[in-house]
Amino acid sequence: MKWLLTAALTISLAAQTSGRSDVSTLTIGAPATVALLDGKTIKGEPSRLSWSPDAQELCLRTAEGDKPTDRVHFYVVPAAGGALTEVDREPDWAEGYWAFKSDRFAPGLPEVMIDVQRSSEIQKVGTGSAGALAGSDRAGGGTVMSADNIDREAQNQKESVLNLTVYGEVVSRFVNERPIPGWHFGWGPKGSGAIAFVDSDGRLFLLDGKAHRRAIAGVKDAFLPAWTTDGKKLAYVQKTGRKRYAIAVIPLQTGGAM
Repeated sequence: MKWLLTAALTISLAAQTSGRSDVSTLTIGAPATVALLDGKTIKGEPSRLSWSPDAQELCLRTAEGDKPTDRVHFYVVPAAGGALTEVDREPDWAEGYWAFKSDRFAPGLPEVMIDVQRSSEIQKVGTGSAGALAGSDRAGGGTVMSADNIDREAQNQKESVLNLTVYGEVVSRFVNERPIPGWHFGWGPKGSGAIAFVDSDGRLFLLDGKAHRRAIAGVKDAFLPAWTTDGKKLAYVQKTGRKRYAIAVIPLQTGGAM
């Protein structure tokens, strides 16, 4: 978070396009669910996902609320699947991994840097929404806004947008939200320059400095992508329902230099 605050004061910090890996050569396995999460298994909502150095365990951090001062909890789960175990404190390896995963600079490649772009955008109201709003209160006899009035109101409403970009791709987008580095992206192995990220629909992608962009089929509503430091596994949290989530792991096998 500190780098994001600093970066916001910097103008035109463009990322370099040098990279050391080629995600187009990866063999991507099928996602395997390793844990199911709900109100009975965790307290709060998922906020961080970290790998142990040997890639045998995952640490899930949860938060009760959406502020940095909110109460947090920590759970460890085997990467091969199994029960979550709540622990008293965040393991040192989890904190170290999160710093690695969510850094502004690509690990081992200080010339590859995430660009921070802030803007204000006019809120868009579609004709469907306008029509629904215009007719929503007729039965109750209340004041009804016409679609034209709603459009005029929308012209004066702006949204605060923050985009984090690298290699010309948006790897995080926050609209009227507190930005959290690492929420939508996770760097790959040191020196690879590769990154995993999710788009606004929760679809999962791999990206490298050679302009290779790969979608991982069948993944949606994902967040907190976490790539192991050896490059062999990719984990993420998936929203499966109201206050229901799953942790999934995808095996990766490289056919090139990773």
